[in-house]
Amino acid sequence: TGDTGTVFAPLAEGDYYAVEQESPSGFKLDSTRHYFSVKDGEVTQEVIENEAISGILVHKISTADGKGIPGVSFILYDSGHNPIDQQTTDDRGYAWFEGLEGGHFYLKELENEGYIPDTQLRTVYVKAGETTEVTWENTPITGQIQIVKRSADYNPTNGLPAGTLLEGAVFEIYDKAGNLVDTIKSDSRGLAVSKQLPLSRYSVREVKAPANYGINEEVLTAYLEYEGQILRFEVTDKSLSTGVSITKTGPKEVVSGQPVNYTFSGIANTSNVRLDSFYWRDTLPAQVRLNTVVTGTYNFPGTYKITYRVNGGEYRTLADNLSTAQNYTLAASPTALGLAANERVTEIMFVFGQAPAGFAQVEQPALKCTAINGLTAGSSFVNIADVGGVYNDQWVQAISRWVSTVYGKPTPLPRTGY
Repeated sequence: TGDTGTVFAPLAEGDYYAVEQESPSGFKLDSTRHYFSVKDGEVTQEVIENEAISGILVHKISTADGKGIPGVSFILYDSGHNPIDQQTTDDRGYAWFEGLEGGHFYLKELENEGYIPDTQLRTVYVKAGETTEVTWENTPITGQIQIVKRSADYNPTNGLPAGTLLEGAVFEIYDKAGNLVDTIKSDSRGLAVSKQLPLSRYSVREVKAPANYGINEEVLTAYLEYEGQILRFEVTDKSLSTGVSITKTGPKEVVSGQPVNYTFSGIANTSNVRLDSFYWRDTLPAQVRLNTVVTGTYNFPGTYKITYRVNGGEYRTLADNLSTAQNYTLAASPTALGLAANERVTEIMFVFGQAPAGFAQVEQPALKCTAINGLTAGSSFVNIADVGGVYNDQWVQAISRWVSTVYGKPTPLPRTGY
């Protein structure tokens, strides 16, 4: 059939029947035989009707937040209360019943875990060729999570004793699928209270500590198991102590054109909290040229990378995915790095990312260099190393300096007088 719904077929005189092979979209196939006769010189018209296909779209939502509820099953009954279909809501809370003829039907929800049951039989009227939308609300069976925040020890900064209720701690609550469902903050009574939450398993983590305290890294697991349950935790924070350390040593005297080796010790996160963006770096003086990097080892398992700068330009990667447990020796001479005659390495930086409290170097790292030719005897130059990390958006840093003097006989003053 064309866009007018008609089709013409030239036929010889005789008796025929027609059977529909494919129905238009949205209409039910008519598989019956339609008989007709054709006479010479006449046009025989046969009218065939299709019933529109109808459907029901169920949207299951929570009365708590209006969001769709996945995984809820419905049974569809025909007008004679005979079950004819069962569908389950998708991740957006929708269930679709299709291929229905016009008429009235009944829908029943099966038990929905975590929500007050709504097992009433609902009547749904469907018009031919149309989709009937049904919004079905459920009220969650809820409980609540409460957290009491206290000081774990005497705080020398603010003078608060151990056990003091603390204001300003921020916690995030995640459902079992990893979705953030609530953010709560402790008040002047040290109490942080969640909204009403559907019965389920949740994880709770502290994301911001009160002033002068460190974040408690423990992740709490909360099971809300019955209606009206109030699940209370007590969480303590230690007084905040932040610090980093590094010590740089090298030769007190150097000779032009001879090796100059620097070693590093005491590289550590001396804080009682984790630091982010943790690094240590060495800034090389113009009087030396880098040849080799010895990485050293570190006491926490993980990986890190080493970057460098040439003539103060952008950072480049020397090596990546290095194990903290393995001591590497890396070539970093101008030839190995493909540098031009007027280029030199000005910085080497070890980038670790997160460094837990107590992170420290084990085997000593070292930079093996060579003093350039033509240095002035008696002159001196400074090498600077620094280390740092971030806590609560604040940098914690330390610096170590080493001064070397160029060895050689000074040029004597011209002789005057007698």
